[in-house]
Amino acid sequence: MRRDISLSALLFRVVCVVFSAVLLVMALFAQIQTVRTETRIGELEKALADAENEKIMLEIKTDSALSLEELERRAVTELGMRRPEPGQLRVIDYLG
Repeated sequence: MRRDISLSALLFRVVCVVFSAVLLVMALFAQIQTVRTETRIGELEKALADAENEKIMLEIKTDSALSLEELERRAVTELGMRRPEPGQLRVIDYLG
């Protein structure tokens, strides 16, 4: 009878140790997954920041592009160009 009690106590201890080990392994896997997720979040945040910077640069480039009025002003003042006279224009019909 005494041996049955000590065997039951030993079996209970073994089950507790195995259960604790399984919980520990599960906690480690959860921690690893958390680190992987945090790493991926960091990568995505960096990609987002890069995309936002590129967007800002493209907006600056677009905003600084010449308007048609500015282009005409530069053509006339800097390059000495002028609009063609009505007799200098030729209409080309591409449709046949």
